[in-house]
Amino acid sequence: MADDESLAPPEAIEIGDEAEHTDEWTEEMPGVDRVISVALTLEQPRTADWIAEQAEVSPTTARGHLERLVDLHILSAVEQRGAKTYYPDAAYQRFKEVSQLIEEHTRDEIETIAVTAKEDIEELRETYGVESPDELRKLATAEDTSSTEAREYFKKASEWDSHSHMVSIAEEALERYEKFSEHYQPPVDSAV
Repeated sequence: MADDESLAPPEAIEIGDEAEHTDEWTEEMPGVDRVISVALTLEQPRTADWIAEQAEVSPTTARGHLERLVDLHILSAVEQRGAKTYYPDAAYQRFKEVSQLIEEHTRDEIETIAVTAKEDIEELRETYGVESPDELRKLATAEDTSSTEAREYFKKASEWDSHSHMVSIAEEALERYEKFSEHYQPPVDSAV
């Protein structure tokens, strides 16, 4: 029979002390980068104090970085219940999605992504006999709809929203492809 040490999991999959990971994060990444990292992953508006705690920086440091990100239109800020809260700017997020699609895919691949998303929407229309995800949500809340059907309708409505979003992002990526792709060469001013 093997000794006890051979039964131990390999070091590569050991889960270490959380404090050790935090120390590595704070040692390897500057405070501004930690603030940006936390702020851009927010799913709901958060205060500078909350972001500071997550980023392991002082609230004053976080506020300074957050205000700069608001000035750059990377974040938005709003007063909620007497406290200023921050969240990713919708226009910046959209620009990021479009840019990422252009960077990671060829024009043909983006066209295929758009067509596939449109086909998925058409299939949902035909399958459920509705013209929009909101109509599908109304079906989910109809009195004669079972809980199993309601769950399915809400899930499919959410998928529809995702497909519509992808069509929109792909269309914008195709419009901007030449200008934003790595092959773009700005026009040279002959007067210079």
